[in-house]
Amino acid sequence: MSDFNYLAARLGAMRSRLLTRKAYEELIALPDIPAILTYLLNGPYGPAIEAVGEAAADPEKVEEGLRRDFSATLTKLLRMAGEEPRVWVEMLLVYWDLYNLKTILRGKQVLLSPEEIVRALIPTATYDEPALWELAKQPSLRAVAELLLTWRSPHAAPLMEALRDYREPRDLYLSELALDRFYFRQPGRLDAEGWIFESERSTHQKSLRDFLGFLVDKTNLMTALKMAEERSVFLEREKFFLPGGTSLPYPVFVRILEAGGLAEALLQARATRFGPVFAGLGEPPQGLGTLAQVERQLERAVLRMAHRIHRTDPLGLGAVLAFLWDQIHELMNLRMILRGRLVNMPEPALRGLLTMEV
Repeated sequence: MSDFNYLAARLGAMRSRLLTRKAYEELIALPDIPAILTYLLNGPYGPAIEAVGEAAADPEKVEEGLRRDFSATLTKLLRMAGEEPRVWVEMLLVYWDLYNLKTILRGKQVLLSPEEIVRALIPTATYDEPALWELAKQPSLRAVAELLLTWRSPHAAPLMEALRDYREPRDLYLSELALDRFYFRQPGRLDAEGWIFESERSTHQKSLRDFLGFLVDKTNLMTALKMAEERSVFLEREKFFLPGGTSLPYPVFVRILEAGGLAEALLQARATRFGPVFAGLGEPPQGLGTLAQVERQLERAVLRMAHRIHRTDPLGLGAVLAFLWDQIHELMNLRMILRGRLVNMPEPALRGLLTMEV
């Protein structure tokens, strides 16, 4: 049995811990935090939540328990992975490393407290809970980059370079795109046709190429929509476009960002591969703007893509990809349920904030 086949078999067993759609509906219907806590304590999350202590009095403690459980799951996954699968798992996890860094930068920009920032983060093998706290406590964007530099993080150089041009809040675009560009260049050399991997013999390269291309298209689309909403005018538009996508070429990107506002940009976006995402848009859920609603829909599309790859590559990278994205979004969904119930959010609005395959 190959390393990937073994890992896929083990992940099949680990998937049984994931919440079903029925379990989500039961959680959403619960009336308060104590009821949600009881539900979670009686399931796979129980030991991690109990280990935190005094969770019943503090939803943040429950979230800490959820993060601990995720860290333990990730440690188990990396321990099970053989030499080749581990390389691919770590490659996928870098995406979430950069999600964490971008979330920290945004939090710093709007003066969130370290506690507020950490509650939005995902512990990974690179940045565990103590590392995330240390990053979140830094006093400025530049201090975050300098700390990464002292850690000899590979993410320090692109961030330091981008921050040299940081003058005002909207320049954060460039810092985030520098991190994205760093990530999407890592798996292999990019050319006009997409990624050229170091090992063309890899049976998993198509799965990764398809998924990364989808993520690049999604990132470019969100960049164009944000710029259209803000009616931002940039002469060097190519600086904001990431290469490597599969179906959102540069001329389409420019057409969307040059639309006369968000409404027109959304009409332009309907003509892309993401058209079905916009077909189902109604009124945004409570507390969510139109663009945030679009981003949530795009995250669901990414989840569907991960599951599609899993169906075509069930014994290879597809199994790892689908499990990671499901596990990470489960952590995010549970945090959202806790916070929604804390403010007595109606069930339909809360359901609309969750990222599940629909």
